[in-house]
Amino acid sequence: MSWHLEVQEFLTEQKFDRIVSFYENLMENNPDNINDYIYLGLAYLLAGNEAEAQSTWFYLLTLEDEELLNLLSDILEQEVQRQLSLENKENVWLIRSYLKEINPNYINNILYLIDLEIILNKYIIGSLNNWNLEKLLVPQTPDINLKFLWELLPKLIIVEEENSLHFIEFCLSYYIYDLSICLQKISDTAQYFCYRKPNLAIQLTNLCLQKTPNDWYLQKNLCLYLFSDSFHQNAIELAKKIYEQQENTEIKVYLNGFLLELMHKSNLWLECDEIFKRHKMLLKTITQEKECRNFYDNGLVRLIRPLLHSEDNPRENRKIQNRLAQLFENHIKDNFKINKNSELTENKKEKHKIKIGYIGYTFRMHSVGWLCRWLFQYHDRENFEIYIYLINQSEDEMTEKWFKNKVDYNYKLSGEIDKIAQQIINNKIDILIDLDAITNQTTSAVMSLKPAPIQVTWLGSDASGIPSIDYFIADTYVLPSNAQKYYTEKIWRLPYTYLGINGFEVNVPTLTRENLDIPSESTIYLTIQNAFKRHPNCIHLQMKIIKSVADSYLLIKGSGDDQLAQQLYLTIAQQEGVEQERIKFLEMTLTEATHRANIKIADVVLDTYPYNGATTTLETLWMEVPLVTRVGEQFAARNSYTFMMNAGITEGIAWSDEEYIEWGIKLGTDENLRKEVSWKLRQSKKTSPLWNGKQFTKEMEKAYQQMWEIYVNLYNSK
Repeated sequence: MSWHLEVQEFLTEQKFDRIVSFYENLMENNPDNINDYIYLGLAYLLAGNEAEAQSTWFYLLTLEDEELLNLLSDILEQEVQRQLSLENKENVWLIRSYLKEINPNYINNILYLIDLEIILNKYIIGSLNNWNLEKLLVPQTPDINLKFLWELLPKLIIVEEENSLHFIEFCLSYYIYDLSICLQKISDTAQYFCYRKPNLAIQLTNLCLQKTPNDWYLQKNLCLYLFSDSFHQNAIELAKKIYEQQENTEIKVYLNGFLLELMHKSNLWLECDEIFKRHKMLLKTITQEKECRNFYDNGLVRLIRPLLHSEDNPRENRKIQNRLAQLFENHIKDNFKINKNSELTENKKEKHKIKIGYIGYTFRMHSVGWLCRWLFQYHDRENFEIYIYLINQSEDEMTEKWFKNKVDYNYKLSGEIDKIAQQIINNKIDILIDLDAITNQTTSAVMSLKPAPIQVTWLGSDASGIPSIDYFIADTYVLPSNAQKYYTEKIWRLPYTYLGINGFEVNVPTLTRENLDIPSESTIYLTIQNAFKRHPNCIHLQMKIIKSVADSYLLIKGSGDDQLAQQLYLTIAQQEGVEQERIKFLEMTLTEATHRANIKIADVVLDTYPYNGATTTLETLWMEVPLVTRVGEQFAARNSYTFMMNAGITEGIAWSDEEYIEWGIKLGTDENLRKEVSWKLRQSKKTSPLWNGKQFTKEMEKAYQQMWEIYVNLYNSK
């Protein structure tokens, strides 16, 4: 069965009127040829004349001859395949729609048609029951394209949301389907709704747990969705219960890290000491193993991040982190294979442009996005070819304006690690820069596969310790002079600052002393960090400052459970003898520009320790407000230090807890000193490398050229 040879050229040229004429002539000479009759109707349909197509086929349908109906279905299905090869989805949809009317019980056609309607935005939300899927699926089980059904299922859930729950329950109720695949698809889709519609994610996960009630991973996901839906205490209690039920050390350390993450985000820091001690003990146990068989989702991040937030101890913790990163890289290399370009071609040796690739999930309104955008603004496109790889990230106005429009090539990729790495290899990237640095497991996994000859970490939380990463961008201040002893990456120190920007957009402030009920002569301290950074020891220092400075107030702003945040700060305030009325909690602002403007209400900003501010510190300095920071040993405890030094400010830099309190009191009580610091910060905008994105870009590009030269020389010496 096929179109006549005489019309093949017309098909290629889409001259359907000529095809119609051809088959009309055939029918006049031989009206009993059923095949020609069917193809005539199909020609009418493709020509846009649906009425004639229906009229042509109507006679066949009235005969109620099963053999004729099967013939018609087969021919239409054959044409569908031809249209698919032409990538003409509209025609495929049109033919499948008629095929549904002709053969309403053809289940695979209905599944394909639903998928097409979703793709073409023709699907009517709330119409799932009208397709009669449940009625058709059971008796036709042997003929169903199950693989396609499982691919369709997540799409249906996404478009139908709560309307899909009954159908999902139906799919899980019949043993005739592969339960494990079905559960996986539903679980994966629940993750899609984690922050969009957490209540739906909870319902989907509970349906899965009805089938596998002891699945710890599904239970862990349920914790995450409960947390996202603001049931923080419920999530934490469930996480504790799951942990206690496990015996496998790899699972226990993962769940312990997950529990710490939830507790830090909830501001339950006062309950974390024993859990953190247990975490370090578990980490030391698994780092002694020859292999780690599973890091689960974001496992590397969840294992390492509590170390950075909980203590400033890089000499010990970097050893743990480096070993974890090595185990992680081994695990990734064992599970993912890619085809590498093994040789450096002559063309590469002599080429004019160096190909630079940036990988991350933060090319958007995110701290990393705000800070790295100036590098893309000023990149020398004559000497460098710039690529960005957007990994599993949403896009906003910043993505287009500051990133996509500033590079030569951009790729939006899902979380398929091997495909991301292969794309980078295919692009023949020379230097790959990881912007996520132990904040996203997917990018860490890609870096572990070494898709580029030179790999670099910049920004993020700290260097990851992954053996396949060659360099970590730093400067004179952000890491101690002896830091190379405990880093596996080569520390590449830029001459001034590891980050340079051209400042920030600032809006009109919405905070006033009057609406906060704070007298004009009072001293206002401000802390603006998220819940991860609110270490109780540092809060105690802040309260000692407030107690020592008469008529002072502490304003607190940041993410986390509001009620539990108040409980954390007010508990410590009471312990330090600070009146509750002097502690005020601020609501989140609608825009970053307004948030920055509101910093101006503060006389002094108090930084956090052992994890400093980075973006918030730069915003504070840009707003010309004095800041007190406690300098530590780890990268995360020295961000504010390097930014202040590069802005020409030493006032407020503390090297001990005692100095932190002293600087807090001194800046809070000496108005002239505050004015002097503000003046210095204002002057620094004219000369400091911290506020010169163009100069910083030149320093980064010089580093890239030197890295490439080292690589080429090393390659040639082999």
